[in-house]
Formats: sequence, C-alpha cells, structure tokens
Amino acid sequence: MHSPKIMVMGVGNILLSDEGLGVRFLDVLKKKDLPENVELLEGGTAGLELVHLIQEVDFLIIVDAINAQAEPGALFRFHPGDIKVFPEQYEVSFHQIGIIEVLAMANVLGHAPITLIFGIQPKSLEWGMEISSEITALFPRLTELILNEIDFIQREGKFTPDLSDALNS
Repeated sequence: MHSPKIMVMGVGNILLSDEGLGVRFLDVLKKKDLPENVELLEGGTAGLELVHLIQEVDFLIIVDAINAQAEPGALFRFHPGDIKVFPEQYEVSFHQIGIIEVLAMANVLGHAPITLIFGIQPKSLEWGMEISSEITALFPRLTELILNEIDFIQREGKFTPDLSDALNS
C-alpha cells in the first residue's frame, strides 16, 4: 500500500500577532523529522487558491486561530463536520474565506481530503509579529499531538479516534 499524502497546513495572518499562530507553528514542526509523505503548507490567509493545493492530499491537518470565546491558549480538535455543533457565536476562523468553504469547494471539484482541525484560542489580534507566550507555550504539546496523528495515519490509515475530552484534561 502506498503511503497516504498527509498535509499539515498552518492558516492565519502573521501580521496580526496570534492570528498567525498556525503559520508560526509550522516553523516549529519543520524542525522535526517528518516522514516523506508529509507536506507542510503555509495557508496564510489564502482563500480559494488553496483548493487545488489540497486536491491531491489524503489527510489534511489544519492549525488555525479560532474564536471559541475561551481562555487564550485553549486547544480544540475537531472535524469540519463538527462545526455545526458549536454555538452560533463560534466564528471558526478570523479569515475572509473560511477553510470550510475551501474544503467544500475541493469536494465539489472532485476531492476533499479527510480533514482534522486543531484550533487555538488566540490572546491578541493586535498588529504585530509577536505571538503571545500563552500560545507558544502550547506548541510543544501541539507538536506531539500532530506527530501522533501522523503516526496513526501511517499505521491505521485514519485519524485517531475522537477523545473529545482528552485535550483539556
């Protein structure tokens, strides 16, 4: 069996401090020894041009700042389909075009990857390149979680089962 194509995409605007946490996180992940079938992509605030970049991907892991009205640094793991379960005020992303639209479009065009999202509640969205310490403190944990997912995909051909409470325990 060929190795599935796995992509880790960091989304966000690095000019707005924590809003760029997904992109900043990739810098941490780049230092790890990743399998050949894993690709890292800076989604930035890119919109629909991301669609063709994910068409060939089997598994997509997205890291993004999300507004869950939670403590800064709160970490959420969910699938795109789960978004319906969040309350109305849950703006999943701060970008103009949500990653959900990108996935929907990829699906319409023939193939959307199986997707998992790690969302982090930002502290600051001020202009600036600095990431809050509460957010960077989370990066080692997030690295571990994502490397676990990659390992699991390599072995089982799917994401780890949902342990919804595990993240905040």
